[in-house]
Amino acid sequence: MEMDDRSKRGVAASWAWRTAFLALLMLGVSGEAGAASGDHKVPDLRGERSAQVHARAALLRIPVTVHLAVDEHDHPATMRRLSAAIARANLALSPFQIELVVRAIEALPGSYGSITRRRDRRRIAHHAPRDGTLHVFMVSNIEIGSARSGDRSVRGLHWRYSGVLRKLREREYVVVSGDAPVTTLAHEVGHFFGLDHSEREENLMCSCRRGPRQIFSARQGSVIRAGARGFLSARR
Repeated sequence: MEMDDRSKRGVAASWAWRTAFLALLMLGVSGEAGAASGDHKVPDLRGERSAQVHARAALLRIPVTVHLAVDEHDHPATMRRLSAAIARANLALSPFQIELVVRAIEALPGSYGSITRRRDRRRIAHHAPRDGTLHVFMVSNIEIGSARSGDRSVRGLHWRYSGVLRKLREREYVVVSGDAPVTTLAHEVGHFFGLDHSEREENLMCSCRRGPRQIFSARQGSVIRAGARGFLSARR
């Protein structure tokens, strides 16, 4: 189908805007703490010795591929949510010398906007090859469930394939819904690198977390760092 000049300019502007935004993410501009936390300072509950140990550690940069299942008209808002989520995750990871770095932003077909069935989770796994990056999917809504518990909506999901299909072996990714809190990505990244849930409201791994000051504990930071090292080692 032929496009008129106005449509062509609109498409070009959209792609130019996304390219510029990706460049800013790669440079770490959106990863500054202030982008997600305002004037709040996350309290240091790790202990002085833990802070000194991690301060001497080498920075681990985790490459990220983001997959967007959104309509073009919602693109700027989705990019702002992505920027805030990356910044908030990096704020929580920075005491442990870990940083998420967006390497690519890819579009998904509109049919991937709702992840409501097990087959949906397998379908998007085909877009998460073992290419050395952490795959993050941003979709409209997520539902999980079983015959026993029924379906329920969630804001984020960490998925790892554990079946026998060779083409899906070792596929792993995280999903964040469009209405997710800014801390959801950090929570799911914690799962990705080996953390379980916590019951402490000030902890990022608590489903009941509230307010702007949730953090990872020193013990959790050590687990995440070990997981991040293993992830980066597997890329070589």
